[in-house]
Amino acid sequence: MLDLNSLKLKEKAQGRLLIAEKNLFLTKEGKPYLRLKLLNRTGVIEGILWDDAEAAAGQISQGQVVDIEGFVTKYQQEQRLRLVTILPVPEQDVKKEELLPVSPRDQEEMTGEFHQVVRKVKNPFLRNLLETVFRDPQIWQAFSQAPAAKAMHHAYLGGLLEHTLSVTRLAQYAIKAYPFLNKDLLLAAALLHDLGKSWELAPSLGFEYTDEGRLLGHIIIALNVIDKKIAQVQNFPQSLSTQLKHLIVSHHGKMEFGSPKTPATLEAICLHMLDDLDAKLCGVHEFVKKEASNNETWTTFHRMHQQHFFIPESFPEECPSGEIAKRKEEEESPPLF
Repeated sequence: MLDLNSLKLKEKAQGRLLIAEKNLFLTKEGKPYLRLKLLNRTGVIEGILWDDAEAAAGQISQGQVVDIEGFVTKYQQEQRLRLVTILPVPEQDVKKEELLPVSPRDQEEMTGEFHQVVRKVKNPFLRNLLETVFRDPQIWQAFSQAPAAKAMHHAYLGGLLEHTLSVTRLAQYAIKAYPFLNKDLLLAAALLHDLGKSWELAPSLGFEYTDEGRLLGHIIIALNVIDKKIAQVQNFPQSLSTQLKHLIVSHHGKMEFGSPKTPATLEAICLHMLDDLDAKLCGVHEFVKKEASNNETWTTFHRMHQQHFFIPESFPEECPSGEIAKRKEEEESPPLF
């Protein structure tokens, strides 16, 4: 497999990659060129095809696996591939899941930890809701395999489950530090807050947005699912339903960041802060980790954060949330499902 993290400038590159994005553009002179976002289990890289771009664009599509040949160049401090050839691979000859990046955490270990958190929710209505949602095999299959984001953090198979566990673990710390928080409400919302990402991003398309994801977004998708499942829980209190859904719709913090509402309860403020903390810390950690292999003191420019980051001599290879998760829970009991 072509290691996208160890490519050297001007080096020849050859391998099998998945097309996550495909765009046909024109130069200032009107010549078409093809720009691709390519990935495999080792990382992501941009590929540019200058020759016969229109013909190549007609033969390939987003979500398709291709064999490429080219060489490594650099543009605006970022490596990319100047493609010479790009050939589609017949679907029967490749398994896409073998090319997709995957969570460094063990799937069974994360599943077990998830069950343990559910068991800590004592409110019978919230507990029943969580079991009704996550015992649904179709929901669990989508949720446990989905990425948490397209690119910025936990962008790999199982990333959504890993991120959800990180947020719930932080919530348990917050509950101990701030006992005035509603423990069950906060834990339930932490487990459900990004549920909609199970259908917002498609692994089969290289973690690109689905039509439902583009048209509705993961918050609205989650609300639709939660509403249906609440209807299956007998006598679920309307006030509790409203408070729980408020935590879901406000967890991005600001309307310009995608929240229909801003946090208006203590638990909502807490969930937003914890979600933002985990996303940013692990996102920057992944970025700096990738850059650390270049033996530089500072990273290249981070577009979202609009800055460079310092690279210490001894940089931790694993995101702290993953390291903490390796510690066994004191409570041992069989899984819920």
